[in-house]
Amino acid sequence: SIIPRPVSVTATGKSFSLTNKTVIYTPDGNGELAQVAGHLASHLSSITGFTNPTEATGNTPTEGIYLTINGNDPLLGDEGYDLVIEEDLITIIASKPAGVYMGVQTLLQIVPLPSKDAAAKEADKFRLASGTIRDYPTYAWRGAMLDVARHFFSVEDVKRTIDLISYYKMNVLHLHLSDDQ
Repeated sequence: SIIPRPVSVTATGKSFSLTNKTVIYTPDGNGELAQVAGHLASHLSSITGFTNPTEATGNTPTEGIYLTINGNDPLLGDEGYDLVIEEDLITIIASKPAGVYMGVQTLLQIVPLPSKDAAAKEADKFRLASGTIRDYPTYAWRGAMLDVARHFFSVEDVKRTIDLISYYKMNVLHLHLSDDQ
């Protein structure tokens, strides 16, 4: 299950195998997408234990994970994306880097958690169902409020809250910093 529910999901009945050798590609010269690729690699590492490399390329790859920008679809807006999972290639296409980031969050939600089964651990790969996910936000403002004026939180708690609202594709954090009482 993906939160929030995407606009459309189409399954193909096949799967993509995520392994330690899966490379995360971005177009040459796009520093913002390189940062998003680093974020994806870091979070995949915490889920799978893999150290997936990131690489800039001038061509569209035929295997791995490819994060790219294509401004031809006005319906996607700034934070919409298409996530296409094929047997050899996962592609996240968006109009802006923010959309690619949202697509990465969806990809992280569908990566299965490690199995406790010894045979699955030996297989050294994670399978993701293939298909297409298209999503764009219904509302421009999707946020959460943290009341740090009345309730004290550690820096780690605030950072964890930011990570969680980001994971669920919220785009605004309202910090209640002061009161007049």
